[in-house]
Amino acid sequence: MDKIKRILLIVFIALFFAACAFFAVGIVIPGASVAAEGAGKAPALFSDGKINSDFGDEFEGWFSKSFAFRGKVVDLFTSFRAKVFKTGNDQVIIGEDDFLFFADTVDSYTGQNTMTDDEISAAAESLCELQKYAEAHGCGFLFVCAPNKATVYPDMMPDRYIKCAGDTDLDRLYCSLEEKGVNFADLRGVLAEHASDELIYHKRDTHWNGLGAKYAFDEIMETLGVTVPDFGEASAVHDFEGDLDSLLYPGHVACDDDVVYDLSGRYIFTSAYSNPMNMSISTRGAGEGKALIFRDSFGNAIIPYAASTFAEVKFERASPYRIDLLEEYDADCVIVLIAERNIRDLIGSDARVQN
Repeated sequence: MDKIKRILLIVFIALFFAACAFFAVGIVIPGASVAAEGAGKAPALFSDGKINSDFGDEFEGWFSKSFAFRGKVVDLFTSFRAKVFKTGNDQVIIGEDDFLFFADTVDSYTGQNTMTDDEISAAAESLCELQKYAEAHGCGFLFVCAPNKATVYPDMMPDRYIKCAGDTDLDRLYCSLEEKGVNFADLRGVLAEHASDELIYHKRDTHWNGLGAKYAFDEIMETLGVTVPDFGEASAVHDFEGDLDSLLYPGHVACDDDVVYDLSGRYIFTSAYSNPMNMSISTRGAGEGKALIFRDSFGNAIIPYAASTFAEVKFERASPYRIDLLEEYDADCVIVLIAERNIRDLIGSDARVQN
């Protein structure tokens, strides 16, 4: 019996070191090693003529993100956990019907680590100052919060996460905005109504899809009193690369379903444009009026709709918000669009207000 144990132990050790050697040597194979984000360069054993005392820790951190076939190994391990245990990783939560949720939104869903009353007040005060500045320049103002995916699809969250029974940070922020007279559009009702029988958020991504963005945009424009043009018929496509899917399976690219409208002939870009995440985007369309829209990644899907509705639009991602653009840009309305998970970032967002 002892002999069998020794043989098994020797085999295990041999396999362990063989695997280590394979992944280490494999780094030199062209295309085998695609370093993960943040891997950096391989650490040096010597630094300034001396032995690098932190080489061991630095090498461990670098190798964990750079070993050969890392993406495929991570994919296999993640697939096993997802299928057997229905668990993702520290960034992604696997819900019902293959819905993926961003782990950073869990606190909003469960009511943990909530904003303090002072933080809520500070966020509301920043929006209040932005609205005052906009109104002083003769244009309307509207704050819009894009609900977290779990807010719209709570039934798709795993049972181990208990939905907050009390007021959320967003509820408290809206109450504070009402007290201060700040204009806002609460999208939760209209999105929940459509979510009951339509897919309006991507299953493999954090954000709303083209259809959800359209419903949100319609509600925003209705609140502003702006008429939305007929965008025609929508088409179903299967070419959207989900951000959560890439976090869960870094070794391959999977596409998600989306809904798109062909609006390419309704507007043009008047600024250098490479992708929707550009910090500044300017458009000219066949509509009327000018809009200045401050947004985060949830605003990506809004761009074609807004560009087709107004004569001119400036989309800005910089924070603090560049509200001082109103000194030279004669906008008719200012829209601040931010994701529910990011509302703490509203604090100090009015720093560019000129007193």
